[in-house]
This record gives sequence, C-alpha cells and structure tokens, in this order.
Amino acid sequence: MTFRDYLIAMAVGTVAAWAAFGVVVTSIDPLRSGLLGFLLFYATLVSAATGTLAIIGSAVRARFRPSDVISRQVARAFRQAVLLSLLLAACLLLLSAGFFRPWTGLLLVLAAALVELAFLSAQRGRA
Repeated sequence: MTFRDYLIAMAVGTVAAWAAFGVVVTSIDPLRSGLLGFLLFYATLVSAATGTLAIIGSAVRARFRPSDVISRQVARAFRQAVLLSLLLAACLLLLSAGFFRPWTGLLLVLAAALVELAFLSAQRGRA
C-alpha cells in the first residue's frame, strides 16, 4: 500500500467515523440510552479523532521529514493519534462526571507522555 492509498483509505474511514459521531450526537438521547449511548459517543469520538489526527500527523511528518521511512512515520503518527484521542476522551469523561480539574488533566497528559516515552525507548533499544 502506498502512502497515497493509506491517506485515501484513512480519509474515507475518518469521514465515516465523523458521520457516525454526528448520527450519535443528533439521534441518541444520553438520558434514556444509558451505558450504550455513552459507549457509542466515546467510541465514535475516539475513532473520528484518531483518524483526523493520524492523517494530519502523517502528512506533516511526510512533508517535513521526507528522508525517514514512511511506514515508521505513519506508525508513529497513528500511535500518537490514538494516545491523544484517548486523552481527549478521558478528559471529557472526567468532565462529564464532575471530576476534571486542571491537575487531573495535567496527570493525564503526563501519563500519555510516559506511554509515548516508553514506546520511543523500546524502539531505540531495537534499533
């Protein structure tokens, strides 16, 4: 699969995820749907945000680091997109439960940074 094919496939999936998120937001009542409504909301949000961030991250990396291997750039951009999307969902979940404070957000960012650091350290050990 070429980089162009990846971007097209990811863009199609991301548009579908954003459409699904739009359907969930407009048609599901969170007060009556219970746990399923919240799961659908967060699952579609994380999927859509991951796709968007992965496309942006891959395109930026390809533009500014053309000498690097593209498959590594795509994998790193996707991993970081997943981490950022999960960070967003965790912040929103804490906010909806009334537990979000600036220091909890900072702790979540620190946890995500430590996960990314662990991945980068593991990759350096293999290289």
